[in-house]
Amino acid sequence: MKSSEKRIAELEQRVAHLESLVKGFETSFETRFETERPKSIHDPIQNTVQNQVQKPVIPGNPAAAVKVNKEEKRQPIIQKNQPKDREALVGKYIIGALATVLIFVAAISFIGLVWNRMTPEIKLSIIALAGTALSSLGFWLIRTKKNPITSIILGTGAGLLFIAILSANLAFHLIGNNMSILLAGIWAVLFMISSRYTNLFFTTIIAYIGSYITLMLGLVLMQGDTELLLLFVFVSCISGVMIYTALNKGKTELITALILSMVSYTAILLRCYADGFFGSGYLLNGYAVQIALIFIIYVLMNLLYKVINNTKAVPVYLIVSAVTTLLTVLFIGYLNSAYLDLRTITCYMLFFTIHFIQFILNQVYYKRMERALTRYYTVILVFTSLFINIELYEVPTGIILIGLLLIASEKIWKGESKLFLIGAISLLDSIFLLSNYSDSLISSVYGLIQLGVMGYVLWKCVDSKQYARINGLKIMGMIVVLANSFGIPSNLINRLNLPGTSMYTDNVTGYFIAVIATIVLLRYGYFKNWKNEQFRFFGKNDGLEEDKGMQVLSYVVSTVLYLYGLLEMGDADRVYLKLMAALAVIAIALVQSKLLLSGSGRNSLLTGIWIVFKYLMLTWTVLWSFFDLNITSASYSIIGLMVAIGSISAGFKLRNRSIRLYGLVLTIIMVAKFIVVDLNGENSITRVLALIAGGGMCFLISLIYNKLSENYS
Repeated sequence: MKSSEKRIAELEQRVAHLESLVKGFETSFETRFETERPKSIHDPIQNTVQNQVQKPVIPGNPAAAVKVNKEEKRQPIIQKNQPKDREALVGKYIIGALATVLIFVAAISFIGLVWNRMTPEIKLSIIALAGTALSSLGFWLIRTKKNPITSIILGTGAGLLFIAILSANLAFHLIGNNMSILLAGIWAVLFMISSRYTNLFFTTIIAYIGSYITLMLGLVLMQGDTELLLLFVFVSCISGVMIYTALNKGKTELITALILSMVSYTAILLRCYADGFFGSGYLLNGYAVQIALIFIIYVLMNLLYKVINNTKAVPVYLIVSAVTTLLTVLFIGYLNSAYLDLRTITCYMLFFTIHFIQFILNQVYYKRMERALTRYYTVILVFTSLFINIELYEVPTGIILIGLLLIASEKIWKGESKLFLIGAISLLDSIFLLSNYSDSLISSVYGLIQLGVMGYVLWKCVDSKQYARINGLKIMGMIVVLANSFGIPSNLINRLNLPGTSMYTDNVTGYFIAVIATIVLLRYGYFKNWKNEQFRFFGKNDGLEEDKGMQVLSYVVSTVLYLYGLLEMGDADRVYLKLMAALAVIAIALVQSKLLLSGSGRNSLLTGIWIVFKYLMLTWTVLWSFFDLNITSASYSIIGLMVAIGSISAGFKLRNRSIRLYGLVLTIIMVAKFIVVDLNGENSITRVLALIAGGGMCFLISLIYNKLSENYS
């Protein structure tokens, strides 16, 4: 028997032999075919064969090969039929439409020749019969042939019937206004219902256009509540039938029907508003129809939201919402001016209630487009609540309640978190509170709510790890804290009206609390990197790295508080107020110095200059505020030399060259002030003592440099 290795070798030889036979067959076939037929790019058979040879054919799959051959044979046929298709388009549709137009123009010209010889009844009969004939022909043709020709025939007939109804009233005076509206309504309903059988929404649009023209005519001729009620019933019937016929169509047809229905109801409302606002006398004696109109518009708007809930048509529903809001404003103003004589607060509350209900509906039913709608109605509720608080408490604040509403909606309906929007509301309300000098305690209540809401927003942001806008929210939170530090004490002090208080008491108290709040936030890592996994919202976070952006914010906030404290110290008219301001300024100055010296710019020349200059300003302000000294006093120079000594000593201890250099420069400036300014402003004994003190301090600075420079080296 043969071994397995010999068998494998024989099989490989046979496979190689078969491959050589296949290659030889393909080569001989191509050579023979090329020699038998000339190569021409204009020969369709040659091109077909070449394409068949070039295209890969799956072995063992003859169906694939047959499919490729059929596709190759079909392609030139399609190319040859394209000119015929264009020719058919022009011949069948465009020429057919032109023929219809010419026939219609000829008919009008013929009627014009004999028009003046006819009686009104004959004229109306001709128009009505022509409309009936064309409409009947169009319906009969469109059942089997839906094309532009049959649509034009049907539309022409419908238009003639509508013209017959209007001309019977306006031109021939054979029927009254109400009868013409009734007939136009029957005409529109019939054509709308017919679209369910013809499956052509085109007839519904034609019927709506005619009904809208009739509506405009009726609004112009309206004389009172009877005509208003008739038009309301007319529009309701047309809209109901139009929406009913669009239900079996696509989403586009239903959206169109809803929008057109809203347009019709809006037209009636605007006519009522015009009567209430601009009419010399009120034609309408009741407001039940107007209330029904605004209610139906809101129902249609919500139906529209329900239909487009799965789309991204943001401009559509936002435009509809804006128009509906405008109609609501006009509606409340119309009722107030024409009928009810409401109080202003009642109008605000009514407007707020309507949009609050719509806000809840958005949360419950329109999840796909809830985000944009919530933002829109939040803005509406914010401004409305602001007006309500101004009317009730004479306080331009209170919009934080809308922030609570957003938090509650998130918890109840499990919607998307709107942390940035809630933070923006808290920020805006705190700014309103800061600008308010009311003695109403509601301001302090709103301030506490602002702090709580802002704290929740920051906690939620960390808990859900939504770090995209964390720094922006922290900046908002810092402003909210500072604003309430000033606003709440100011409100309470104005409310209590304690004896012995001055006009600066609330400012100094607020400043003192703001400094304490800032120091607490610094202590608990408010300005550090919250994206770190080790961050704890209620911890000290000592080991976390600094956030560069928030570090700059801490410098800015502390600098603003420092400068503001200097101003309050100088302006305060009570010693205890000056002392409170001085303590707060010293505290924030020390804290900022620690931040600067522990940061990356500790060796910067500007850092040293600012630190020393800051304490020089502080000491001089204390002298000026508490002792009311003139700038020419030698006390300023002595204090300046004391600051210079402290700066040089601190520079050696902290190994900061910029602080030492600034101390030296400050020494030179103070010596110059001794010689140039102080000698002319003091008496002889004071001058001598000041010079001795200044000389002693300069000698002390020299000793410090001699001793500490050796240790430093």
